Amino acid sequence: MPADALFLSWATGINASGLFREALAEQMAYRDIERDRLVALLEEALRDDDRDLDDLIEQTSCFEDLENLLDTPSVNSVSHE
Repeated sequence: MPADALFLSWATGINASGLFREALAEQMAYRDIERDRLVALLEEALRDDDRDLDDLIEQTSCFEDLENLLDTPSVNSVSHE
């Protein structure tokens, strides 16, 4: 928006990264997501050599999706005795 562009041209000292992190923290609190829990789940999910961040982005759309993804045993880890 032109008004936003004009304001940003005046306020060159704005820490956009800080504002972004603040907005993320507010949204996580609103959605009742604990950052430490999200970090732990993400690290667990990325330990799998067959999965990277892009895969997680494609396979999930919310916190519950990530939890469910990790609760589901992989086909490779199922024992056939």
